[in-house]
Amino acid sequence: MKKIIALITTVALLSMVVFNFIPGVVANAANTSESNLTYKDVRGGFYFVGYENVQLEKGKTYKYKVSYEANVDMTMTDTITGQSSKAGLFIPSSSGAELTNTAVTRTQGNVMDVANDDSKTFTHTFEFTANEDTKADIGVFLGAGSVLPTTPEASLIWKNVTVVNETPAEAPTAPVINAEDKTIKQNETFNPLNEVTATDKKDGDITSAIRVTKNTVDTTKSGEYDVDYKVTNSSKITTLKSIKVTVTKEAATANAAPVINAKDQTIKVGDLFNSLKGVTATDKEDGDLTAKIKVTKDTVNNSKKGVYQVTYTVTDSGNLSATLTIKVTVTQDLTLIIEPIKLVESGTPSDPTTPKQTARNAETADVKASKIPKTGDNSMIWLVLAGLGLATVGITTYRKKANR
Repeated sequence: MKKIIALITTVALLSMVVFNFIPGVVANAANTSESNLTYKDVRGGFYFVGYENVQLEKGKTYKYKVSYEANVDMTMTDTITGQSSKAGLFIPSSSGAELTNTAVTRTQGNVMDVANDDSKTFTHTFEFTANEDTKADIGVFLGAGSVLPTTPEASLIWKNVTVVNETPAEAPTAPVINAEDKTIKQNETFNPLNEVTATDKKDGDITSAIRVTKNTVDTTKSGEYDVDYKVTNSSKITTLKSIKVTVTKEAATANAAPVINAKDQTIKVGDLFNSLKGVTATDKEDGDLTAKIKVTKDTVNNSKKGVYQVTYTVTDSGNLSATLTIKVTVTQDLTLIIEPIKLVESGTPSDPTTPKQTARNAETADVKASKIPKTGDNSMIWLVLAGLGLATVGITTYRKKANR
């Protein structure tokens, strides 16, 4: 019988918790500024009151105030003692698992409270900064005590439960345009949006929203010009910024003279000579100027040996000229050297005192006396050849007489 009475008492107590606790929670929730304050039955006789799935933004600071009161004003014979609660930040959809400290930096950690006659009202403030974008349940888990009354009364176990978001409302801030004054060279390409960015505390990077409202830059003329920018964030706040762009004169560079590339040459008498063959000209500013080379002097006579001169001149677009003179040497293409001919009888030593030897010496002297053409004297070639022929005939005749 006692077991049946205890079971009926327990069921009656739970019914009291469900039907008497909930209306008070709903009333308190309706008085808060946030619409997602909720309560839920985590398990029989154990409740959560607070905000679920709150989106926390990285770097933002939050502040919540949690208050709750236990009904311990009755006599020991008809009240529940040892009522427990757990307040703070919890992992979403859990049964009271604390949110990890890596996700937030707190000024106060989660708390555990137990209600009794000398401590029944609790108030806690949780202020924290999100270290990352994450979600959390913020509020209090409420549970009944372990001692059940023998005669339950129709009263609340927990009352005056409130969870209030006291996070200061942030006033919208203006975006920031990052742009600096610039100096460019004359005729340099200019893009007014190059290296210009915009950021917003709420929206982040809004560079793509930048608009150029004024651009007076003329890169063909030196001077100081204005460029104006504007950008608007999602809070409809607009920021304007102006910069100065200075265009500097292009530095004048000294014109370099062209260079003629030609070398001294050697040719033979009768060779063809082309004064421009192998001759080139280059210029630092104009490049290849070979086609503009002029021969201003040419004394070459390819029919006569000697040393001659050829002079070249070229002028670039800056009216600077270069001049170069080379030597052309014309040489003879045939040189003949005739050694004296010594005649010796077969098997008989030479004797200069004999009449025969005297005759041979006379013939040698005649050969030496022959005219030898000089280098380059083409007119003497046939005479030399004729003399050689006569000498050969004379030597042959002499040998025949000597052998008789």
